[in-house]
Amino acid sequence: MNIKPELDVTSDEHGAITALRNNAFPDHQVTRSYYKQLPHMRALEYKDGRLVGYLGLDYRVIGVGNCTYKVLGVIDFCVAKTHQRQGIGSAMLSELSEYSKNRDVDFIILVSDLTKFYIDNGFRQIHAPSAWLRLHEHKNFGVAFEHLDDLFIKPISGKRWEHGYVDWLGYMF
Repeated sequence: MNIKPELDVTSDEHGAITALRNNAFPDHQVTRSYYKQLPHMRALEYKDGRLVGYLGLDYRVIGVGNCTYKVLGVIDFCVAKTHQRQGIGSAMLSELSEYSKNRDVDFIILVSDLTKFYIDNGFRQIHAPSAWLRLHEHKNFGVAFEHLDDLFIKPISGKRWEHGYVDWLGYMF
């Protein structure tokens, strides 16, 4: 898996990401390689010269209860349908965990309805009231306040996740 800064992603890679992402999320089609917001980094997995796995990465702080954590947020994680159930997604998450251990990351965080997959890959499901900046088509629609049941975290630095209100301090991944 190749993890690279957003500024180093080529136009061909953006095209391949767009195609893979739109195929994986048919109800959320866009003509760009990201859905809500441009990520800081991209993780790309190739097989035989073809992009088969992708995830966007956003590095920032969030507030939980009275704590502040440095998180690496996973965005639009997808594996090509022809390559699913072959361990590619699990391998990408494992490599991301190893990558994060050598950096200043407290938790890997993501939102998904694939509960079993993420629990099987070492994540813990969190249920918490949350606030985030609601974005759609490059417009700000204010702050959303909702209870999230599909939030997953994976500890990296050894810190304990505080129970309480989650302030995303920006948009939701």
